[in-house]
Amino acid sequence: MIRRHMIMGAAFATLALASCSGSDDDDASPTPTPTTSPTPTPTASPTYTAFPLAAAAEFSTINATTSYTGNPDAGAVTLGVAGTETISTRVRLATSNAITVDSTEYVIRENTEESRFKRANLTIPPAPTNPEFVFRTTDTATLGKFSQLEFLNNTIPPATTGGAAVITSDAGLQFTQMSYANWWRGDSAAGAKRIAYTVFGYPTVLTDMPTTGTQAYNSRVNARLVSVAGGATTISRVGGTATVSVNFATGLVTVTMNLTTTTGTTTTPYGTFTAQGAIGVGNNQFTGSFRTGSRLDGTIAGGFFGSQAKEIGITFAGTGIVNGADQRLVGEVVGKK
Repeated sequence: MIRRHMIMGAAFATLALASCSGSDDDDASPTPTPTTSPTPTPTASPTYTAFPLAAAAEFSTINATTSYTGNPDAGAVTLGVAGTETISTRVRLATSNAITVDSTEYVIRENTEESRFKRANLTIPPAPTNPEFVFRTTDTATLGKFSQLEFLNNTIPPATTGGAAVITSDAGLQFTQMSYANWWRGDSAAGAKRIAYTVFGYPTVLTDMPTTGTQAYNSRVNARLVSVAGGATTISRVGGTATVSVNFATGLVTVTMNLTTTTGTTTTPYGTFTAQGAIGVGNNQFTGSFRTGSRLDGTIAGGFFGSQAKEIGITFAGTGIVNGADQRLVGEVVGKK
């Protein structure tokens, strides 16, 4: 009886509550309004300056350097070390769009050493048929003292707005975010000589670097070789072909070069070089070394330029003995997607 009484009491209480709640809409609890999540604002893509130049500009460089002492026309020179360096103010340059103005200066500097050039010092001008434009100065007071600066011909705009283009007509060298400059100079005929090969431009913003996929780059190679054998010295321009592949997921950079040497008008095969480098996490540069089977021991240093790493610049330096000749090799590989 006690249990039945409790159940009936609970039932009456439930009916009473239901009666009260059902007849008074003003006392109903309001339905909560769901919280709206804000729509994320997409990150704007970086904007990059492009070549040809619109104004004078200064750049730090990724570089490869070597040196030698002595007169190569008189016999064997003494070779220095060869090495590479990621982007640095140690080797930097100032260039301009106003090459037709006589007073415009083009400046390159390594540590405290500096060379300045003007229009009057041009030996090869910027023109569609020229892959490079070249400055050279000599010192009449010091026998054998010289300075020579070679620019990839992709930085100079037309002489007038809407005028004829002066950049190289070679589509494979028409880079828009990257260029190169090579500096060769000597203190005197028997004194020290130094060579620097550099790449420079508008580096890829770190947040704009790809992190997935593998990319091949259409590439070109350009270098100099100093070779000493049998009491004689040979300085050669180096060309050939290069293939570059980058795995952005792992950071692996693979470079293969089939090089040729040109001395005077004679071009001969030189050898195959392979190199591998690694992109650091959150970085737009890399370093690496020549692999087993390359003709010389050496290193590479490189970086990416423009939107989504659209262009790549690599410098390389090699040292070793080839067929009895002591050699130093410095150069650059430039490529684009």
